[in-house]
Amino acid sequence: MVEAGAAPPAERPEPRREEAVETLRYALNGFLSAIRADRAGRAGSIDADADAARYRLLATLADELDLDNDRLGRVLGLPPAAVRDLLDVHGREGLVEAVRAGRGRGGSVARLTPAGRRELYRLDALFRESWESAFADLPAEELRTAARVLSRLSGVLIPSR
Repeated sequence: MVEAGAAPPAERPEPRREEAVETLRYALNGFLSAIRADRAGRAGSIDADADAARYRLLATLADELDLDNDRLGRVLGLPPAAVRDLLDVHGREGLVEAVRAGRGRGGSVARLTPAGRRELYRLDALFRESWESAFADLPAEELRTAARVLSRLSGVLIPSR
């Protein structure tokens, strides 16, 4: 027997679903707060996460073959002076080198050396191992679901225009 005045089942929101979405929202806000707190704690610390910074630089150079320093800085979110410093340090270590830009452009671009590619592979293996151990207790299907959720969250945080 249906109560008088009750909304049909199709029109009522799913309380468990609403609760789950709200839980996800709180978890995301907590995650973003943790990232902000971590970055604030690292402010002014040059070596705070050297492996992650090195990985970002090397991975970017592996993916993008013709980035001059300005474009590299935009991709990495760094000012030109920081990019020059990074390239100088990694150049002295033999991980990157400056080469003439292709396609008739003047100037030079940074490229990975063979040693830079080996370092990128080493760091990639290190990070993969870390991630694998952090999520070892979760089934593959839950990880795929989490990946879909994160992709969808990207659209919520940065809506396409």
